[in-house]
Amino acid sequence: MKSIKITASILLATLLFSSSPKAYAQVERTGDWCGADHHYENQIQQNPSLIQQKEQFEAQVRDFIQNNPQNLKKGGPNDKVPNYIIPVVFHIVTFNGQGYVSKQDIEDAMLTINEDFRRLNSDAAQTRNTTNAPFAPVAIDAKVEFRLAHLDPNGNCTEGIVRVESPLSVDASDAVKNVSRWDTKKYFNIWSVVNIDGGGGGGIIAGYAQFPWSGINNTYGIVMNYNFINRNDRTLTHEIGHCFGLLHTFQGGCSNNGTGGGDFVSDTPPDATSTFGCPTTQNSCNNVPSGDFYGTNVLDQIENYMSYNSCQNMFSAGQKSRMDAVLSNTSTSQGLKQLSDASNLSFTGTADPYGPVTCAPIADFTYDNPMVCVGSSVTYADNSYNGVVTSYNWTFNGGTPTNSTAANPTVTYNTPGVYSTTHQPGNTTGTGTITKNSIITVSSLTADYSGVLVESFENATTFTNDFIVLDPTGGQKFQRTTSAAATGSAAVELRNFLTSAPGWKDELITPSYDLSNVTNPVFKFKIAFARRASTNTDRLLVWWSLDCGETWTLKLPLTGTSLTTTGLKTSFWAPTAGEWVEKSINLSTITNETNVRFKFAFESGGGNNFYLDDINIDGISSIGEQYDNISNFVIYPNPAKNNAVISFNLTKNVDNLSVVVKDLLGKDVTSIINGQSFAAGKYTLSIDENNQLSSGVYFVQFRADNNVITQKLVIQ
Repeated sequence: MKSIKITASILLATLLFSSSPKAYAQVERTGDWCGADHHYENQIQQNPSLIQQKEQFEAQVRDFIQNNPQNLKKGGPNDKVPNYIIPVVFHIVTFNGQGYVSKQDIEDAMLTINEDFRRLNSDAAQTRNTTNAPFAPVAIDAKVEFRLAHLDPNGNCTEGIVRVESPLSVDASDAVKNVSRWDTKKYFNIWSVVNIDGGGGGGIIAGYAQFPWSGINNTYGIVMNYNFINRNDRTLTHEIGHCFGLLHTFQGGCSNNGTGGGDFVSDTPPDATSTFGCPTTQNSCNNVPSGDFYGTNVLDQIENYMSYNSCQNMFSAGQKSRMDAVLSNTSTSQGLKQLSDASNLSFTGTADPYGPVTCAPIADFTYDNPMVCVGSSVTYADNSYNGVVTSYNWTFNGGTPTNSTAANPTVTYNTPGVYSTTHQPGNTTGTGTITKNSIITVSSLTADYSGVLVESFENATTFTNDFIVLDPTGGQKFQRTTSAAATGSAAVELRNFLTSAPGWKDELITPSYDLSNVTNPVFKFKIAFARRASTNTDRLLVWWSLDCGETWTLKLPLTGTSLTTTGLKTSFWAPTAGEWVEKSINLSTITNETNVRFKFAFESGGGNNFYLDDINIDGISSIGEQYDNISNFVIYPNPAKNNAVISFNLTKNVDNLSVVVKDLLGKDVTSIINGQSFAAGKYTLSIDENNQLSSGVYFVQFRADNNVITQKLVIQ
């Protein structure tokens, strides 16, 4: 084995990059918190040949250990040169604002694993050295050092941290590794996720690793629950042990003799099963296997990092030798040796001299409100990473101010529309740039519609122009369809059957409604949904907003049987006429509100498709007792490329009739009729006979004595 000569000062520098260590206390984990064994079992089900690969791996490890007996010896106090430098990259995969891990926590986690693998941990002195627990003499420096990569696969400066957003971070499995990955033969990949799929076993999985005999392929590395990446947790140390070929100390139970089974390590005495806490007097196996390393009945080695106990503080010499077999033998590890080769250290920016880097930032930002009313403000926050930001340059389309150099500016939007924002953070090394298109929707204070309403999606342009479709997770989204309908020939569908993972979220936001002229208003809609299995967890949340979408109030959650409208459907499904159910929300508490929006938020849980139709606001209109002097009111064509027409019927004489076209700010644009008297009868009026209205959205306000109708008009 050829050792890479790295000076001890490098590790010291690595430790100094982090801020002063936090108080050291291990987190108490309960239950089967490591998912490595379960992950391997799933791999075997998909690829049974892994059993043979494991046997071949063990034979190669045995040969290596027999041919390298010096690896079982502890190094002297001055032998602090690491044999292996491992370039590391963290992929922080967040979703819906969950799962964020700070750079500080990542550096703290790196500090912990480096201390643990070099036996520089502050609790190393707590390893017992008694007659029935003679473990300190075999506790060893594994001589492995981990360094955050300073060059990415394209040769760009990096801090070794990638930040991405994906719903695959929820109930994560190996699929999350496709979201972001660096070459696993050049970088040691760690994926941080919101939570991990426990396979139905219950409990919280803190992390899981892929064993090396499964192949150093695209899935090789560690998946970690983000809550366990910090200074005070050793899950990462444990999972790295698995990646380097170590098994649990309780593997094989009391039959573990350390050579032909169990964890294949002789100086880790057998444990009957996994245990928790710190049971210092525990001796779960009273047998002494033939050829036992200790030659006597000793206590359980609860200090070992590969146990489930909370007083972990050591790797054994036998475990080090097993890890050496993986880290130094290409044929065994299928490429792990390459991680620490001098050429790869140069490629990843982890060779000497290794120290702090100043990279150009990778631009990112957040904002507190994607939807606001005219005249309201949005606060932005710089969320850039990969380098310390020293300068900020913002551009706000449609905002006031239009530019800012503040880190977290507040911007006011005075004109209705949909707007984009550009952010350019910089430092002495360079500048990053990001533009997020169509992220801010600014709505007029005048509602799109007033009075009672029926929307059955028969008009394709109405859906396109009036409804807001949000697809925060990418993939399937709400869309108009003619493949199913509760009434008529069209509805809205969400092809949830094609969604690949639970947790995907899609939203549909209605136009705004003025309820001030409706007595006893009720919001009604029809849905159709089928589950594929009784265990599906899909849900629909219906919200309302009284402030243009700045804030939302949950009014109707639908899950399980309250959401399902038919039996199980295991293939791609569209509802028949009898598979629709009407739902309703009483609006009596917001009767006087003049600008109300509703939001349908669907969260995938493995079910089939979802359909929506016949949205209506029902009630008794107070506009002249349900339009006592108006009937058959319609604007057409709408949208219009040129002259639009109002058609209406006056059921009795009107003393004061006016028709005014307003813009999105509520200002009068043109007056068609201004306070004239009309006899009962049917009328048709031209709205824009001379084509004076430019392209855009307008509101036509029709007033007949005390009765008022307001409808939106789109000029193309």
